[in-house]
Amino acid sequence: MKIMNGYSRLKRLISNGVNMNKRTIVTGILLLVVGIIIYSFKEKPLGKMGLLEGMVIILQLPKRRHSKSRRDKRRAQWKAKSPNLSRCPQCGVPKLPHRVCPECGYYEGREIIPLKKKKEKQKK
Repeated sequence: MKIMNGYSRLKRLISNGVNMNKRTIVTGILLLVVGIIIYSFKEKPLGKMGLLEGMVIILQLPKRRHSKSRRDKRRAQWKAKSPNLSRCPQCGVPKLPHRVCPECGYYEGREIIPLKKKKEKQKK
């Protein structure tokens, strides 16, 4: 049977460690997938999963491992930036731009958040 020959050929080549070209690998994998589909049809009719039942999913993996220097060169661009601070026109405290001042509660000359006054400590 041609399907089993393709599967056994692929298995033999992988186990022997023979250098294979892309065409050989793709051909072997396609024959393997077709063989699995035909085998699943023989065993039982289509279930809930349909054609996907019993199939092997092959994911792509990187060809080589990236070195530490290459990884670190990429990560060298991740820098913590200091926030751009502006002065509040009411109280002069540094604050983030386009935000209400956390000290006085003003934004663009208007009181947005009325802040509660601190209660003086009562002497006992």
